[in-house]
Amino acid sequence: MKPSSDQGSSPLELVTLTALLVMPIGLALGLYQQLANELAAESMARHSLRLAMLTSPEKPSQSFDSAIERFSKDWQVQDVDYRYWCSLSCSLVTLEIQVGQATAIQTMGLPK
Repeated sequence: MKPSSDQGSSPLELVTLTALLVMPIGLALGLYQQLANELAAESMARHSLRLAMLTSPEKPSQSFDSAIERFSKDWQVQDVDYRYWCSLSCSLVTLEIQVGQATAIQTMGLPK
């Protein structure tokens, strides 16, 4: 029998296989960050609107800044954008919060 005459490049194979194994981990980390932003946006929208409505039911818009700041610290997110609006008769107040690429909208009725 002849001795094996395999001539290969094990460093190249190692780099290729490592890249193939690490690539899904990088994608999973990106997905994890997106899901974390979505959870933060949903929670912040719901709880900020609720806190603002409980703090000042007549004019909840005055309490949005402090409520959103409070919950953004809890979720440890920095880039939070928000906007709010009310219906024609202002019986419904809607708050939209954006954290990264995630957006959440929450609506609540004003007490009469």
